[in-house]
Amino acid sequence: MLWESAHLRITAEYGIGTLWLAFPGAPVNALNALRLKELDAAVAALEVHPFLHAVVVRSAKPAGFCAGLHPNVAEVTDRLALAALGQRVLARLATLPLVTVAWVEGSCCGAGLELALACDYRLCVATPTTLLGFPEGFTCFGGGPRLRRLLGRRAEELLATGCTLSGREARAIGLVDRAFCARRAKIELRTFLDELERHPRCPGRNVDESGWVAERRAFAQLPWPPTINEVARCPPQQWDELLARGFITPLEAETLRLRPTNVPSPLAAAGSRATPVRHAA
Repeated sequence: MLWESAHLRITAEYGIGTLWLAFPGAPVNALNALRLKELDAAVAALEVHPFLHAVVVRSAKPAGFCAGLHPNVAEVTDRLALAALGQRVLARLATLPLVTVAWVEGSCCGAGLELALACDYRLCVATPTTLLGFPEGFTCFGGGPRLRRLLGRRAEELLATGCTLSGREARAIGLVDRAFCARRAKIELRTFLDELERHPRCPGRNVDESGWVAERRAFAQLPWPPTINEVARCPPQQWDELLARGFITPLEAETLRLRPTNVPSPLAAAGSRATPVRHAA
């Protein structure tokens, strides 16, 4: 054990560090100001470690990588400060003097996907529960500019629709570098790390803060978390995720499931920003 806090820990083996996300009290990991500060301290510990050449960021929970923002963020009065903190912490991770690899398994949405985008590489275990995207339709920790540099015009489509992608779909559009089945996951991770050790490589890192101010302002003005009417416009497969993240109550989730599907509603007629978009493989 190289470093440990209430929610995070760092282990190391053969020159590879692993930053484990293990936020307690909920089935999924989620970010808030306190946890961002812990992440900042963990990155600071990695910066001064002389024997590591790569670090893997992954979840210690079976439910997923990171589901986004914690519901208590809705109580934060100064969202500008929260967004600035998140941008600073993820920028520090993005400029870490080590190759960083996000190991994505399970839900990786919203701020959780922004965390993965701050890493040099993203490896994805393509299971039915692995979903990547921005279901709320916004970024707040510098993920917007990073997503646009990575995907170009497709970034706007991903944000505007709020759709979530499977691991294979994310690989097809270049959101993740590799996607593989759960059976081969351990082998693929070890193979990738061995490749990095034999042929050290790191994508070009361009510290560009353009768009950060606009992103902070937009986040501060958003009516977040989503209301039940906004949730109703999401695809049904996202309701369980929102329930697990604490954005809706069990009663609200059950009400949504029992809602007649053959009766058009004004909300459905108005159109949904969360309509999935098919991407060619």
